[in-house]
This record gives sequence, C-alpha cells and structure tokens, in this order.
Amino acid sequence: MQHYDVIIVGSGMVGLTLANLLQKNQFSVCIIEASPQQAVTETLTARVSAIHPHSRRLLQYLNCWEEIPENFRAIVKAMHVWDHTHNAIDFDNEGDPLAWIVNNHAMVEALREKYTGDYICPDVPQYFSNNTLILQSGKKLSAELIVGADGAHSWVRKQMCIAVNTKSYDQKSIIAVIASEKPHENIAYQHFLKTGPVALLPLSHAYQTALVWSADTAYSDNLMKLSEEKFSYELTRALAYRLGELRSISERSQFTLTMRHAKEYGENCFVLVGDAAHTIHPLAGLGVNLGLMDVACLSQVLCDARDQNKTLCDYTVLRRYTRWRKAENTPVLLAMRGLQTFFALDWNLTNVLRGLGMASIDHFSFIKKYLIRCATGSEIELPLFLQ
Repeated sequence: MQHYDVIIVGSGMVGLTLANLLQKNQFSVCIIEASPQQAVTETLTARVSAIHPHSRRLLQYLNCWEEIPENFRAIVKAMHVWDHTHNAIDFDNEGDPLAWIVNNHAMVEALREKYTGDYICPDVPQYFSNNTLILQSGKKLSAELIVGADGAHSWVRKQMCIAVNTKSYDQKSIIAVIASEKPHENIAYQHFLKTGPVALLPLSHAYQTALVWSADTAYSDNLMKLSEEKFSYELTRALAYRLGELRSISERSQFTLTMRHAKEYGENCFVLVGDAAHTIHPLAGLGVNLGLMDVACLSQVLCDARDQNKTLCDYTVLRRYTRWRKAENTPVLLAMRGLQTFFALDWNLTNVLRGLGMASIDHFSFIKKYLIRCATGSEIELPLFLQ
C-alpha cells in the first residue's frame, strides 16, 4: 500500500495549487480526481475566475502564471458599479490592475502541467479507516493528512461529520460569453438590480465579456427560458446600454447560489480547503481567491509543522490553520450576505442610505482605497512566502 504525506481529493484550481505548493516543499503528494480533466480548447466558455493580486502572486511563485495563454486572461483596470436608483461608484487601483479574469480550464491546465506527483484519475474514495483510503477501484492508500478540495458537496467533509452553516441566497446565477457593440476597455460593470446583481467581466477580446447574472430564482428561471433574441434584449436593458447592444455568443449555464461554511476546517486527519470549506455569492468575485489563500496558508502551516517535528494531523496544526482562515473568511461571507440583501432592498430609507453611502465612498478617496485593499486581499494576513 502506497503511503503519502498528503492525499488531496479533488483537482480543481484550489486542489492543484495546493499540490504544487506541497510538491515545491518536498512533501509526497497524491491527487484523487473523479472526472477526467477537459483539455483547453478555443471554444468560448464563461467559466472564468477573477484572480486578485495576491492570488496572481501565488501562481507566479509556482511559475504557473506565464503558462496561462494571454488569450485566456484579461486585466480588469477599473470597475463601474451602480444600483437600481442610479447611485454609482467607480473603482480603480491607481494604475495597477484590480484583478485578472482567467479561464478556469486554462488555469487548471497550467497547474496540472507543473504537477509531477501521483495522480489517480478517474477514481473516487469510497471508505476510510485507520488512515487508509479505499478507492472505488479497490486501490488502498494511506496518508498523514487527507485534504478535501472536492467542492461544495465534499465527500471529505461528510467523513468529518461536522456541522455546516448553510443559507440559501434564494438566487441562481446565469453565465455566458457576451459580445458587445462597444469595447469594454478592460472595465468591469456591475448593476445591482432589485432582483440581484448583473456583471460583465472583460475578456481578452475587446468586444467580449463574461456574464454573471445573479437573480431571484423565479426570475432567473424565466430568463433561461427566453430565446437568444429576447435574452439579449433583457440583458442590454439590465446593463443600461453601457456597452451598447449585447448578445450571447455561447451557451447559457445556470447554477444555484448557496452560502455554506463548515464549523471546522480540520478534524482528525482531514482538512478542508476552498468550496469544501465555504461557498460564497459571486457578486464580488472572491470565491476562488478565498480558496487559493486557504491553500497558501495551509502550505505554510504544514511546512512549519514539519520544521517543529509535529505530525501533519496534529491537533495544534489543524487548529492553527482553522483559526487563521476562519478569521479571514467569516467576515467576507457575512459581508457578501449583507451586501446582497442591502442592495436588493427597495425601501425609501434604504435607497437614501445606499445613495449617501455610495456618494461618500466615491467622494472620499481614503474610504475607496480601503475598500479596494479589502477587495484585492491587501488587508489579509499572508503566509511568509507571499509577503
């Protein structure tokens, strides 16, 4: 039976980033993945992520950033935000990018190319007993630590038998690639409608953007039923013609939005990262960045444990990781829940307060700069190798 320092269940962006970090630090690693990875193609896809500066630095540290083709990543220079009462605010980072919009498949491919450790795919874990993982294929593996990077419906999390705080946003998101009449000029647009936020994220093509339209469930379902012509019309209206006429040039996809937060991130010989530990509303584009910071911090914690001759599943090791990341993630999850609710309210008082708040942010540069630092991850505690 093969033994490893760490077994990672799941090989998405977060799991592969952790695998590369641990490999770089001479840990023995094995990845278990249920589904064969899709090859990167030129086919249009709206499955993109907003990568913030510290996440980009992490990918550069792993020498993966430059391996992502330029046509699969785009800079966000600024962001224009407004609500349904026409209060508006503009964000920029004083010449530096706010974020990069990156094709998920391209990022996974770049990370997978760098990883040279064991990779079992397709296969899934079935049972766990006495630090031994038994796969569906019958293979038996053991490890000091098993990491759940297996998404919102994590098998690893279920083995931990821990409580998960779950709250429905009562919304669904529609994603698609959009062609616009006017060039986006690397500006992201977000309109907070009464039914939820609709956002356009710039892609590498000057006239193409990625749509993320989050709306109340019934309204979102109705949008999915519309013809391409009617959907494009509704979308153009929703974005108030900021980029002129808009039309969908890819298939539309839809997914349900739910906030989840595990009570514990580490227990016994298990630890959770990314969506296995927490899921969040996409309105601020923070989801994958929280996951990438999870694995950056976990890597630091595991390296420190080894230096101190502790086992990787030592209670104090897992406790340090949990406290570190929960302290960063919990306020973000609560803030996104609050923002989503606050912008949806259509009472006279909340409209006035929202208008005053947005006007104050737009007027006082120090407030805006602080919010930008928070949104780009500049206010979080970083592991040593990212400082």
